[in-house]
Amino acid sequence: MLIVTKFDVDADIIDAPLSVIEHAEDLQEQFFKWLFDKNVNHSYWWYENGLKFGCSYRSNAFIEWLNAFPLKNGDEKATIISTHVAEYDKTLPSLFF
Repeated sequence: MLIVTKFDVDADIIDAPLSVIEHAEDLQEQFFKWLFDKNVNHSYWWYENGLKFGCSYRSNAFIEWLNAFPLKNGDEKATIISTHVAEYDKTLPSLFF
């Protein structure tokens, strides 16, 4: 199933299992907790003076987290369909990042 991940000026379209769509807001909240946890070493950190300062990410980070954690033991995985799109089907479910 498709879901739109919206950013400030454009969006990405991802394909994810129905369970992701049904629990999208809760999963997004869990993703943010993981993403901004300074004890987690992922590739999305910005560093300033050797310290974790902030994060730079797009849908690929959300996909990585979905597949590594909530979808880890399932057969279905999430994938990116399109990136940086300006126009998309407004009837699709969406999350704002």
